[in-house]
Formats: sequence, structure tokens, C-alpha cells
Amino acid sequence: MSADIVDNTFVSAEDFEAVGRIYPFSSIPKDLLSGTLACARTEEYRAGDVVADETAFPRGLCFVMEGVIIAENRSEKHVIALNAFFKGDIFGAATLFREGAGKYTSLVVAKKPTRLVIVPEETVKQLILKSPDFALSYVEYLSGKIRFLNKKLTGYTSKSSVRVLLQYLEVACAESDDGTAKINISTAAGALGMSRTTIYAAAEDLERGGFIKRDGKYYTLLRV
Repeated sequence: MSADIVDNTFVSAEDFEAVGRIYPFSSIPKDLLSGTLACARTEEYRAGDVVADETAFPRGLCFVMEGVIIAENRSEKHVIALNAFFKGDIFGAATLFREGAGKYTSLVVAKKPTRLVIVPEETVKQLILKSPDFALSYVEYLSGKIRFLNKKLTGYTSKSSVRVLLQYLEVACAESDDGTAKINISTAAGALGMSRTTIYAAAEDLERGGFIKRDGKYYTLLRV
């Protein structure tokens, strides 16, 4: 399904204030931010709408104002949840400053009715050139994403029970109302068809790796 475009130019005062509080845009002076968001657009998606795939994707930074977005890699046999984005999150940095048309490597889907504010690539480029504070903040933001991806790669290349439990937690978070999910060993073992011993060992590996934290008998996924 395609997106329902609300307005190609208008960003509400409420969304303006919200974007201004989200890092790295929180480092931009308000007058410069006002000019930036004059070039932004708002788009809304129904649950199940494709936000980005190999053939079409927004060339810009996307701010989640409402809803849940999940990035997946799909094959004939598997669906791997790569990341989930909730209210206040940003995605789309991988679409910027690409040589040629290229392809977007993930399938990005709205899991719930979702509203985005999209800041175009050229606007981000001008911000980097005009504002040293934003340029530094943007580099710090990207560095955080690189560290996050390195951790994800560690999880995905580890033994299969760890990888499966990590994906299970990510999907549970994406489908929850507040972007968080607590699971216990018995629940996860039953859902995944694995023994409690196997899930417990996988959870310990994920906890040591900094992916999840333990609170009594429950485990919670840690998000960047």
C-alpha cells in the first residue's frame, strides 16, 4: 500500500516543537530550525503501508511523530527484524548522500498508523554546511548508529538461539503500545519452541553483550 500524503510543505507547530527536541536537531538555533522545517513535509501511513523498499524510499531524515516503523530483511524462508522506530526516533540516514539511485536494502513498514516529518537530503546538507554545531551533533548521531549496528552484527552472527531470541524481543517491542516488551524465560521458550535451558543461556549471552537487561525473572530489550 502507498502512503497517504497529508501535505507536502506544512509542518504543524506541535511537530515543529517536537523535532526541535530530538537530537541532533536539538543543537540547531530556533531561527535556523524554522527555515529547515519550511522545507520539510509531513506524511501519514496506515498500518501495513510500505514506507521504503528497494524501488522507492524517502531521500531524507524521517522523524517518527506518531506510530511504529519496523525495518526488516525478508527472504523466502525468513523475516529478520533489523530495527524498530517509535515516537521521537529518527531513521533514513542510510538514504542520504548516496551516489546514483542505488537500492534501499531494507523493507520498512508501518506497524501502526504512523505520522512522519521528513527533512529532505539537500536541507540536511545545507544544515551541515551552515551550522558547525549541527555538523558535530550529526557525526555523533551517526557514530551512535555505527556502534548500534556493530552490536547487532555480533548478535546476528552468534549462535542461532541468541539470534532468534533477539529477533523475538525486537518484534515484541515493535508490536507493543509503548515500544517496550518484557518477557520471561517460560513465555519465550513456549513461543519459540525451544527449551527453557536454551533460552536462559541465550538470554545470558544477550545480557552480557548489552542487548537486554534483567529485572528479576523478566528481560527487557535495550534500545539506542
